[in-house]
Amino acid sequence: MQPDIAFALSDTPFTVAPHSQKRLTKSIERSAAWLADLLRPVENAMDASPMESTPTTLNVFVHMAGGTSTSARRAFSHSLTETLHGLEANAVKPLLCLDEGVAGYAFDLAGLHVRPAPLSTPNDRGGGIEIAENSLILQNSESLAQTPTINTAVTPTSLSSNMIESLSFFSLAPSLDKLLRASLEPLPIAKPRLVTDVRSPHEILRLIRDIGVDVFDAGWAVKAADIGVALDFIFPVPSGHDSSPDHCKRDIGHNLYDAKYAHDFISLSDAFLAGHNRTSSSKSPVCPCAACSPVAPAYPIHHSKVDVQSHQAHSDSTNQKQFLPPFTRAYLHHLLRTPEMSAHTLLVAHNVAVLDALLTGVRTILSDHADQDEAAAIFAREVTRFEEVYDGGISVLHTARDNWKDVKYARVKEDWRGRHRKTRMFDRYIQLKYSRFRCNDVGYIFSLSRCIHTPKLDDLMFVSRMT
Repeated sequence: MQPDIAFALSDTPFTVAPHSQKRLTKSIERSAAWLADLLRPVENAMDASPMESTPTTLNVFVHMAGGTSTSARRAFSHSLTETLHGLEANAVKPLLCLDEGVAGYAFDLAGLHVRPAPLSTPNDRGGGIEIAENSLILQNSESLAQTPTINTAVTPTSLSSNMIESLSFFSLAPSLDKLLRASLEPLPIAKPRLVTDVRSPHEILRLIRDIGVDVFDAGWAVKAADIGVALDFIFPVPSGHDSSPDHCKRDIGHNLYDAKYAHDFISLSDAFLAGHNRTSSSKSPVCPCAACSPVAPAYPIHHSKVDVQSHQAHSDSTNQKQFLPPFTRAYLHHLLRTPEMSAHTLLVAHNVAVLDALLTGVRTILSDHADQDEAAAIFAREVTRFEEVYDGGISVLHTARDNWKDVKYARVKEDWRGRHRKTRMFDRYIQLKYSRFRCNDVGYIFSLSRCIHTPKLDDLMFVSRMT
C-alpha cells in the first residue's frame, strides 16, 4: 500500500516548558534520526521480479522539533539542510540532505498553546500549567507582522549541544510567531506548511498572513460541533455585515444549547443562504452542507423491476437538483437536548462547510491579483476587517462548553436516579419474597440485595422485623 502522505515521528516534550538543554538536544537528535529512517529507500514489493524492483518514494511531512526554544528550532531546521556524509549519506542515498526527501513541514500547536509554569504565588493551588482555550498566544499578542526578522547568519550548522542556547527558568517564552519563523527561515518556501490544533478562524487568518501557512486541520470545527455550536462567519466580510444588531462584535457561531433557539425557525447561518431560499437575485453565497441545503434524492431507490417500471415515467423530472427546506436552529436545539446522534452529524457537516468557505475566500483574494504585494495588502486589510467584525475571544465556545456540561450532568443525574429507583424496587421485592426466612437468614438477604444495591440501615431493620 502506497500512502499519499506520511508523517515522520517527532520527539516533542509535552511537559511544562522551558525544557533543559539536554532534553532539547535529545529531542532534535531523535527526530532527525527517525526522519532519516523513514527516508531510507524501500523496494517496491509489487514488482514482478526482484531485478526490476525500484525504490518507492514517500511524500513525507516532518514535524518541526525544538519545542519552545527558537535556537533549538533553528538547529533542527539546519540539521535538515546540511549535507550528509559517510554512513548517514549512504543510508538515504541518493539524497544529499534530509530536506530533499521532505515534501512539507508540519507544526503541532498543541504543545505551543501551553503556557510556561509561572512563579509560585500565595494563591497558587498547584498544577502550574495553564491550557489556552482560546489561542492565548496568538489572540492576545500584537500583530505577527511587527515581529523583527531573526538573524540566522551566525547560526551554527553542526548539530551539537552548543547549537542550543542556555535556557533559564525565569526567561520569558517566545511568542508563537517567533517559534514558527525560527523553524521556517532556513528552509525553502516552496514546500507546503501544515499546522494542526488551531483554535479559531482568527488564528488561521493570522497564520496565513504573517507566517504563510498553507494547510490546516478541521479539528477545532468538529470540536465546536461537539459542544453544540453552529459556526457562522464569512471571509471576506461583505458590506452590510459589519456588526450585530446590538452594535457589538458578532459571535463566530450560535450556541444551540441556549434556550433562546428553542423557537428560532431559521437556518443555521446568517452569513449564508439556504439552498431552498436562494433566488436569482440573491447575492449571498449558499451553504452547501446537508443541514442548510438538504437535497432530495435525484433517483428513487429501486427494490425490484416493478419499481423501475413505475418510476420510469418520472425519470426526466428527477434529473434536476431539488433543495429541501433547511433544518432549523430550533430543530437542532431539540436534537441536542434529546439527545440524537444526527445533531452532531449535521453540525459537523455545517461547520466544515463554513471552514471550507473561509479558505475559499482566502484563495480567491490571493489569486485574483497578479501583483503579490498588492494581493498581500488587500488580504491584510480583509483580515483586519474580519477581526473588527467577529469576536476574537470566541466567548460563544466557552459559553457553549458550560451549557454542554450542564446538560450532560443533568442527563447523567437523571439516569442515575432511574437506575436507583429500579434498584430500590427490586430490593423491596426481595424483602417481601423472602420475609418467611428466620432472623438468622438476614445475612443471606443482605448479601443478595447487596449484589444490586447496597441497602440502607432502615431496609435491613425492615427485614429483621418481618422475620
